[in-house]
Amino acid sequence: MQPLLKLCGNHSADDTVLALMSTTDYVGFVFAESKRQVTREQLKMWLINQEKKEKNFVALFVNETPEFIKAAIADLPIDIIQCHGNETVKQIAEIKKVTSLPVWKAIHHNNEALQEMKTYQGLVDGYIVDCKVGNQWGGTGVSFDWAYIPAYLNEGRKQEVPVFIAGGIRPDNIDRVLSYQPDGIDVSSGIEENGKKCNKLIRQLEERMNRI
Repeated sequence: MQPLLKLCGNHSADDTVLALMSTTDYVGFVFAESKRQVTREQLKMWLINQEKKEKNFVALFVNETPEFIKAAIADLPIDIIQCHGNETVKQIAEIKKVTSLPVWKAIHHNNEALQEMKTYQGLVDGYIVDCKVGNQWGGTGVSFDWAYIPAYLNEGRKQEVPVFIAGGIRPDNIDRVLSYQPDGIDVSSGIEENGKKCNKLIRQLEERMNRI
């Protein structure tokens, strides 16, 4: 079964159009402070007269309050909230209550990450396993040790929720990630040239995924 695909970090009208034209299942937007940060007003403008084409929109936040998240996505066609910081079980439960949306939790690879995943069992609706570099929560283009992927996938299957693999995935190395048969792939910097989403790289990524 072909993994799901999420194109994240879209931060311009052009990025958004490319994502909507692609075969991706999820289109991600970063509301947290970063070089790919977007605002509610920008996103609303970019999505005017654009068809979703059965894609799901994901809004990424880092350690934000439920009230901030609710206000940020007001009147936007957001389908999923992605919590990419160190949000607690209590905070995520409140976010779900306030927004009435599914929540995905980012897990940053380290020695305690699997144990951390277990604490969210029965609460979150999916996981993004990523690599944290310094003060940056994601989108760095840096990979974690992919030998650990099976352990994360096994935990996700125990919880009966999908696990997406993120961090440094590009068209030229995606085959190795796909060999582990993840539920999903999450790509941001790996499909960019000069800080913009690149149609050629997106097509290359799609071609390699379609070989499965």
